[in-house]
Amino acid sequence: MNTAVALSVKRALSAVGHYRRALSRTRFPGVAVLGYHGLRDDALPAGSVPFENLHVRASTFEAHCRVIRESCDPISLDDWRGARAGRATLPARPVLVTFDDGYRSVWTIAGPILKTHAIPAVVFACSEPMALRQPLWFDALAERQGEAAVEQRKADEYGAWRMSCLTKLRSIGDDDPRALMTPDEAAAFSRQPGIEIGAHTARHAILANATREQQRGEIAESRAALSAWTGRPVRAFAYPNGRPGVDYNGETVALLGELGFDAAFTMRQAFATPREPALERSRFMIVAEVTAPELAHRLAHAWPR
Repeated sequence: MNTAVALSVKRALSAVGHYRRALSRTRFPGVAVLGYHGLRDDALPAGSVPFENLHVRASTFEAHCRVIRESCDPISLDDWRGARAGRATLPARPVLVTFDDGYRSVWTIAGPILKTHAIPAVVFACSEPMALRQPLWFDALAERQGEAAVEQRKADEYGAWRMSCLTKLRSIGDDDPRALMTPDEAAAFSRQPGIEIGAHTARHAILANATREQQRGEIAESRAALSAWTGRPVRAFAYPNGRPGVDYNGETVALLGELGFDAAFTMRQAFATPREPALERSRFMIVAEVTAPELAHRLAHAWPR
């Protein structure tokens, strides 16, 4: 079945309530953690932001939230902590919404949508470009040299990467689609019911390319800044890029434990089951091409149990 036909079939199934009925009979094997990045206004022209597929259209995200609210059981990270501690039981179809990087669009676009649908979320933010009002290094590099150049730099040793990718960054305006939240916006967002701010390193470093002390610095600096801005403890972490054994390593996991984090998220594509370590939880990456019927199909049928 070609892609266009498959999409039409999924839309038809969604329209007649198939996925809602299928999900009502389903119990997930763990938590479906959805990994988003940025959002973009529907009116923003195509090509306005690097790595465009990581920035979901506002209308698509709102449709996702309707699927989650109507057919699943949105939870907060605190709900999950309570279940792990034996204080509560997770519902049948738990879904945790997460965002990586700390894009300002998550505050301006996703925030009101999440509030409307009463859906909790965790936002993992990179502290240094937030404070300096700079783009993330990979967005800036992709703008200058193209997206392929970013993949090459991800393999660089930490010191060489900082020298080549962080010394050429320039400030951008808050209306730039690449902009991150301001510290004040992160603090305000953290006060929205159900929202938690987590760490994502200071500079979006590939931690596996860094020494133990360099990794510690990236993690601890991010946590300290975010905690100071929000006035809240930062207990959760997301590994930049998030591929186990490639973008982080066992040393990284051990450091998170030493630093007192109680949850950390990879980009391993699976349900986060009770058997997983708390510091290496799985997530499903969500990109712009995932429509609401496609999300419902994956939740009901496609994602492996």
